[in-house]
Amino acid sequence: MNSKILTASALAATMTFGALAPALADGAASTRNIIIGGAAAAVLITNYNHKKRIKQNEQREQARRQSSYRSYFYHRYGYYPSDTQFRNWYYRTYGVYPS
Repeated sequence: MNSKILTASALAATMTFGALAPALADGAASTRNIIIGGAAAAVLITNYNHKKRIKQNEQREQARRQSSYRSYFYHRYGYYPSDTQFRNWYYRTYGVYPS
């Protein structure tokens, strides 16, 4: 969380102090910087969307596993497992705790 705040602060400071300086660039450099900035933004947005999609798939898979295990447990024992029982089973089966 602190790295997000630090990054946001650095970005805000860069934009603030960058806007204070007079524009001294010629037209070609300005155009080139706009194109490079746009390309960098496109790459960052694509990377963010990719990571978000992966996380959503992991969460869907975890929800499917949880539902399946709770159904199995209910049919076998006649009651639903507690959250602790589910967490223990998930860790034993997949080696990580559910998020």
